[in-house]
Amino acid sequence: MGQLIAVILSLMVLLLVPLGVLQTHVILQARNELLEVSAAAAKYVSNHGGVSDTAVLQQVRDVISRELAEKQFSLPEQKIAVTIVRTRGADPLLWSHEDEFLLRLEIPCPRFTELIPMPDRTMEVVRHGTINIMDYDL
Repeated sequence: MGQLIAVILSLMVLLLVPLGVLQTHVILQARNELLEVSAAAAKYVSNHGGVSDTAVLQQVRDVISRELAEKQFSLPEQKIAVTIVRTRGADPLLWSHEDEFLLRLEIPCPRFTELIPMPDRTMEVVRHGTINIMDYDL
């Protein structure tokens, strides 16, 4: 009977340890991809500005979809929540030179398996930036 329990425990360890490693790998890969996508989106906004809040948000979503098309792991684009707001701006509409912005990308924490209990959490990346384009360039 003791050998049977030992075999069952050994099989559980042999199954759960690789699953835990894969779960950790999936989370780290998603986090790295989210960091890369957010850096590309922040750089785009910083270098291009925009003529309105909705135009900037649409441009950011377009940049994110282009970046995700090139990625190997590929986060689900529908699950990415994008928030971009100006924290300081001179013109109420125009996103121009020296305006500061905050970009937040958020996704649900990816799961490889349901066997490892994890609370439902989200991963988020927050980036702050300054727009480097003049209003006459827009």
